[in-house]
Amino acid sequence: MSDLILHHYDGSPFAEKARTMMGFKGLAWQSVEIPMIMPKPDFTALTGGYRKTPALQIGADIYCDTRLIADVLEAHKPDPSFYATGGEGLNKALETWADEHLFWPAVGFMLGVFADKLPMAFHEDRAAMRGAKPNVEAVVKAVPVALGKLQAHLVLLEDMLSDGRDYLLGVAPGLADLAAYHCVWSIGRAGKTRVAIEPFPKTDAWLSRMLEIGHGDKSDSDSKAALEVAAKATPADIASMDAMDGPALGSQVLVGTEDRVPEPVPGELVISTSTEIAVRRQTDDLGEIVVHFPRLGYYIKAL
Repeated sequence: MSDLILHHYDGSPFAEKARTMMGFKGLAWQSVEIPMIMPKPDFTALTGGYRKTPALQIGADIYCDTRLIADVLEAHKPDPSFYATGGEGLNKALETWADEHLFWPAVGFMLGVFADKLPMAFHEDRAAMRGAKPNVEAVVKAVPVALGKLQAHLVLLEDMLSDGRDYLLGVAPGLADLAAYHCVWSIGRAGKTRVAIEPFPKTDAWLSRMLEIGHGDKSDSDSKAALEVAAKATPADIASMDAMDGPALGSQVLVGTEDRVPEPVPGELVISTSTEIAVRRQTDDLGEIVVHFPRLGYYIKAL
């Protein structure tokens, strides 16, 4: 059985990015479905309170955010590489554009179109992440604005593919494609939202190629089994390294995401590099857990 455990739910665009990473690498992995909205008691028991989807578990190490999951999978199986076409820097730069700029109008358009189909509990949950109250009417009214912003980004994708290449950076897909893909996937599956990509035939054809990558070798598991794995495991050894400017290694800190209402994870700072932050947590039920985050998009606060 694979030691890769992905905590996710089917409809999450970022989870689709991670699932397709597994397919790209040809990996076997265990699937643990988590709730779409809070509470997520088994998931947050592992993460220390972090709630965003997905997270990758390897034993007693929990890797949050697809930025970091990509690094972990690249180290786990270097071939085929996420960076074979275009190199690491360009792929990651385009990943940042897709995750931080293409994603938001795509999801805003999708949620506005389907607002009346979603339960109020979903709207309340997502509004709470922004520190706001739910306003379904405003979400619906924002659809034309979201569509305009979305298509402004899709123009860029169409231009990248305009010379006849199959993928954004050349003849083979890479991390840039995976990052842009999950945003377009979120609108490209249903007739009501597919109208957004109809003016972009090269992007639509690229989406079809990306869908063919698949999700690798998935086996179903559950959250209780994942908790048992964590309880029986010991976090991986951490190489000695100097911390970046900020709290010292060994100090008690909070780590949180910069783009939502903070739900910071407390723990002992054990990694602080230009690419990764990690905290060690001591728990009554699971023992020692190390929770890892990418540097981009996250903050560290000393306690």
